[in-house]
Amino acid sequence: MHCFEITRRRMLGMIAGAAAMIALPGLAFAQSLDEARQLGYLGERPDGYLAQRDPSAPSWATELLTEINKGRELKYTELALKNGTSLDAVQVVAGEKIIQSLAPGTYYMDATGNWVQK
Repeated sequence: MHCFEITRRRMLGMIAGAAAMIALPGLAFAQSLDEARQLGYLGERPDGYLAQRDPSAPSWATELLTEINKGRELKYTELALKNGTSLDAVQVVAGEKIIQSLAPGTYYMDATGNWVQK
């Protein structure tokens, strides 16, 4: 159990540093993600990926979701390989960190699959 905690701490640090690279390739992109979250179009899932919360989300929001999730999947896979851990473990830790850092008023999916506003 102790080894898992060391690995978990190390992953948390790397995920925190990588989070900006995953979701923020440019300022306009970051503003679009923030906007999509604030408008309730997109929300965060506990597995570290974005989901479409609002079925009437505009195409720019769904395209953003696809691009960000592709980037996150690549980064999570890279982190799992680098740390000798499972992709699932990285995704769970990433999901926790992302949800913790969300701005008030944004949405995330809880463990039961319900949308919750922070």
